Amino acid sequence: MNRSKKLDFVWHDAFSPDITHRQNALPFEKANVLFNIGALLTKFAITKYNESQSSNGVATVKDSIVMLQQAAGVYEYLNENFLHAPSDDLSQSTIRFLSKLSLAQAQEVFTLNAITNDLDQSKNSLIAKLCKSTSLQYEECYNMISQEEKESFKIVDDYDDLVSDDLEGPGDDEEDSRYVTVQLDPSWISIIYFKMQYYKSLALYFHALQLEAGRKYGDAIGFLNQSSVVLENINPHAMKTISKGHGNVYDLLDNYNYQKDAVGIKTDELVKDNDLIYHDLVKKDANWNSLSPLQVSKVVPLNDIPLLKEVNEQGYQNFLSNVVPINIHELSSFYSEEKSQLLRNEIDYYEVSKEETESFLESLKLPKALHQLKHALKASDEDEIPHDIMSKVREISSTYARDQELEEENVKLRQKIYETISKFDQYSHQDEAINLKRALYEASNSDKKIASLIDRSFYKALSKGPNDKQFRQLFEPVSSHEVSLIDKEDTQDQQIKTLETFLYDLGTIKTNKASLIEKLKKDIHSDDISNILMLNAKQMSNNEIKSVIFPAELKKFQPFVDKLDNLINQEKSILSDVKTEWGTLLSDPVVKQLQSQTQEKAQLWSDNIAKIESFYKNWTQYHAGLAKGNTWYSKLLTHCESIANASTLNQSMNSLKLNDYNNAHSAGSSHSTGQWSQPSHSQPMNPHYNPPPMQPQFSGFAQPLQPRASSTQYASAPQLQQHPSYTRPPQLPPKNPNAQTGTSTFTSQSTASTEDYKVPPWQHANKSSDSKTGLIYDQPSTYDPNMYDFFSK
Repeated sequence: MNRSKKLDFVWHDAFSPDITHRQNALPFEKANVLFNIGALLTKFAITKYNESQSSNGVATVKDSIVMLQQAAGVYEYLNENFLHAPSDDLSQSTIRFLSKLSLAQAQEVFTLNAITNDLDQSKNSLIAKLCKSTSLQYEECYNMISQEEKESFKIVDDYDDLVSDDLEGPGDDEEDSRYVTVQLDPSWISIIYFKMQYYKSLALYFHALQLEAGRKYGDAIGFLNQSSVVLENINPHAMKTISKGHGNVYDLLDNYNYQKDAVGIKTDELVKDNDLIYHDLVKKDANWNSLSPLQVSKVVPLNDIPLLKEVNEQGYQNFLSNVVPINIHELSSFYSEEKSQLLRNEIDYYEVSKEETESFLESLKLPKALHQLKHALKASDEDEIPHDIMSKVREISSTYARDQELEEENVKLRQKIYETISKFDQYSHQDEAINLKRALYEASNSDKKIASLIDRSFYKALSKGPNDKQFRQLFEPVSSHEVSLIDKEDTQDQQIKTLETFLYDLGTIKTNKASLIEKLKKDIHSDDISNILMLNAKQMSNNEIKSVIFPAELKKFQPFVDKLDNLINQEKSILSDVKTEWGTLLSDPVVKQLQSQTQEKAQLWSDNIAKIESFYKNWTQYHAGLAKGNTWYSKLLTHCESIANASTLNQSMNSLKLNDYNNAHSAGSSHSTGQWSQPSHSQPMNPHYNPPPMQPQFSGFAQPLQPRASSTQYASAPQLQQHPSYTRPPQLPPKNPNAQTGTSTFTSQSTASTEDYKVPPWQHANKSSDSKTGLIYDQPSTYDPNMYDFFSK
């Protein structure tokens, strides 16, 4: 057939696609097809190997190895049977190169799989042999690349020079058969060179591990050093070229860095152990030739490839017997377009009816509005308040009585604290009284802020719990009593049932329409009239076939069209009935009232639930604040009572001290009248007067000696004539808590009263405040839930 028609076969060079070759020779076409089969096998093998890495499947690794070996067999067949190729990619040198490269990759996959599965490193000797064979096979591929090709990409080193010197140069006739004639991508050359060196380093490394297991530490260190040298001597330009390549080049670079680190770590470990323990003589020159390679990859001949054997057995001599003529293909295309147009029309008709129905029901708010109305007609009291709202109301009601008690107790405690502060001695505890009154004032303001958080009338409504009638009335509309279901007639129930039936029928029609369209699609796509066209093509022209055969064949789809029309007409009729029945139902007075009540109830529920949520949030702060305030007032009252008791004791002691002092001076007086002579420079004796140091002290009291500085200051102060009943006005403490006068005054007063009195706790709290006492009420306008916490610290 090809011999008579002279069909040209165009081939694009596999390595230089811009170069094309055109021949009408069948062997040339066969060779190119086989070349593509080999390339596809290698591509598919890589895919299989990548799958094995993700799924850990042993079978896929085996398939990858087999496919690479089959590719090598295809290339070997081409090398032996296609001798005079017009293109460089089919030349014998290139084909041999590709065959060896496929075998090298098969060997590499087997080696990597062995390394991955040897987790306990029990097969180091076997892996070393496999790695050496892999390195040697890549070396064969590398040697088939011409020196000029390597030098053009700067991928040469001393190794290449040695190879060139040892081997005799080929003659003119041998040059084409020895080196690859195609222009390889630089990344190919770099990767082949890298893998040659990389697997050589791996072979040395695993052999060193085997020597270590045999306690030959000196030899192991020598092979590790040689493995490190191989890695260090890899051409840097080759590494740079690899980084610019495509595919999994980063895996190669990662493996290189990992192997470099592994060799270094193992070398340091063995050197350390050998220096400290074994003292074995380190071998300086590791013999690469002492390792024996183990090649497992073998060529699978073309005749042994299962798929190709199946092709040969089937024959396929008459594969053109079922070929459809081109004019029949054209007529089939026209018929397919007619079917497609029919299908598009029916689909558009279906989509329009579907949208119309959905829009109509949406405008009437069906079926949601019908469901709400049915629910309202049955019973309006069945609605349940959300469970979380009931729980919150139950929690609020359980603490209502306690909150009222705490409020009353806090009021009484504030009054009692104020009365206790008024009993303080106005001289010895004047500063404490001022500070405590200020704290009491700030606490009172904070209590007002706490009380303002809640609505007391709403609190009372919630106080009896969620089951109380008063609480239930919050969720009942005011107009609920106006609607009476006694007058409800049976016709309303009947109307609702009728509407539900209509909606059910609309849903059934919708399902049937969708099913019908899907069946029509399936039948149209599976319809084939090629045989009918071939039978009539000899008797009728194309125009006659289009005008006669096509309409006759399209009639087979008419039942689908008619059924869809019937369904859509039924749907429109039901929609009309729905509109009439729904309008009649909504015009009923009871239904109108129920709808109005339902909307009012929904809004009422929404508002009350939001109100309860907001109240609960404020109530938690209110409840916690009352409890903390009660504890704070109780501790403050105890503190004030202790100061008041100390003040009473101090007054008694000072009175006794004054009486003893007067009696002593009265007994020693030189006046015959027996009256005490008051010095001219002194004032009337004040019970709280602190005498200067030169006056005798009474050791019978617990009052310590006053510092000389304060005594001198007090003695040197000018003495003014005062009325005996004159009382010293209170002095406000300075704003700076670290002021010396305020601090020393407070300390001396507290020491003079009693040993049990201690500095109030608010003297040490919040020292960064501007207030002397460091109270927590520095900002009385802002409520702080933690205001009472300092007593518990």
